[in-house]
Amino acid sequence: MNFLKYIETELSIFDTRFKSNLSTKANLLHKITSYLSQKSGKKIRPICTILAAGLCGEIHEKTYRGAVLIELLHTATLIHDDVVDEAYLRRNQISINAMWKNKVAVLTGDYFLAKGLKLAVSSKDFDLLYLMSDVVQKIVEGELIQIEKTKKLNLIVDDYFKIIELKTGALFQSAFEAGALSVGANDHQFKIMSQLGIKIGLMFQIKDDILDYPINSKKTGKIKGNDIKEGKINLPLLKSITKMNFNQKQNVYRILRKKSNNSDEIKYIQDLVFQYDGIQHAESLLKSYYDEIMLLLVSFKKNTYKDALLSLLNYLIVRSK
Repeated sequence: MNFLKYIETELSIFDTRFKSNLSTKANLLHKITSYLSQKSGKKIRPICTILAAGLCGEIHEKTYRGAVLIELLHTATLIHDDVVDEAYLRRNQISINAMWKNKVAVLTGDYFLAKGLKLAVSSKDFDLLYLMSDVVQKIVEGELIQIEKTKKLNLIVDDYFKIIELKTGALFQSAFEAGALSVGANDHQFKIMSQLGIKIGLMFQIKDDILDYPINSKKTGKIKGNDIKEGKINLPLLKSITKMNFNQKQNVYRILRKKSNNSDEIKYIQDLVFQYDGIQHAESLLKSYYDEIMLLLVSFKKNTYKDALLSLLNYLIVRSK
């Protein structure tokens, strides 16, 4: 993760601000936030806010407030997602809902959202508050569309991209937009940051889909065939289904409808995905988004933050978890 070396000072400031916003006198919340901080992830989204600000102007306090807001929102959505998906692992760590049950998990997610709202309102960052409200709406819409499509197993390519734009792309988009807003970027800069965010978000999700077919599941940190176990059709499988014969399709749908799958069933679907080049298609699309992003960055002068973003993009392409 070479991109981190470019912004060590900014990340240190962000970490301090983020931890101070999580301080609480409630004993249970303190335990949960401490537990979450043990494996807090790579902070990709708040990093995007910092990089966007650095590309468009001078980083200052509003930038860090925007980054904290994005991370609070992201953490809340992860906690709520685990409840919705009945997931018991998050980054190889027991999830909040598995450790403290759904009721506490939902309330904890609500707490993170409330902290974000309070931060924005108290600082009169109403532009950032609008971004936060908009992205929460989009994420919920995306989740509900996905639940409906998963239940009916009638997902098409347009549905897939609509869902990932709402569920994943929107938060990355808001992260870049928050960075641009925090430094008073002009309309042209803001538009490019918005486009960068959505494309990087799509890249991130497509790479996640690819990693659901891992050679080494311990290395990726994901449960092998996790989407299959949840009855979800991701991009490699979606593209492969169009090439399958009738019997293969029916077998795939039968497996996806089951409440639990054995390793042979998961392997059956994964083998079909490899047979029909589903992974290759997803990787090709990943590369095309990368090329589009590189074109968008041409108009920005070279500086530390551009170098960091280029390094981040390379990481997103090659990451293994």
